[in-house]
Amino acid sequence: MKDNQPEQLFTELDPVFEEISDDKSASITGGARANIAGRIPRVGSTTFPTVYTTTSEFNDISIRLTENPYDVNVKAVRADGTGDVSSYVRTIPANYHGVVTVAADVRDGTRFKLDFDASTLNYFDIAGRITY
Repeated sequence: MKDNQPEQLFTELDPVFEEISDDKSASITGGARANIAGRIPRVGSTTFPTVYTTTSEFNDISIRLTENPYDVNVKAVRADGTGDVSSYVRTIPANYHGVVTVAADVRDGTRFKLDFDASTLNYFDIAGRITY
């Protein structure tokens, strides 16, 4: 096998991955799944109270919102309040319904909550599904 073959394969598959992630009817596969819904405050963040535990079937924490009228930032935080699971914050654009990876390569059995933040002058509701 030549060294450039895996890189070439990924380059060839890029349009396929983009098409799949842009497909609004596609579902997130693998791992545990749960519906999420809640109200985002006008200014500041809110951590939803539901605690999730990652499984060995899926290494990432992913979210697909079906309702989000404004941009919203999301990150995974440890359920015990000792810090963040993800080392970055993901921004989900208003009315974007694709899959967003909130945290990658998360250890099995990690207990976490989702923290949402938006800088808008309006309260708004979000809804969707999480896979973990």
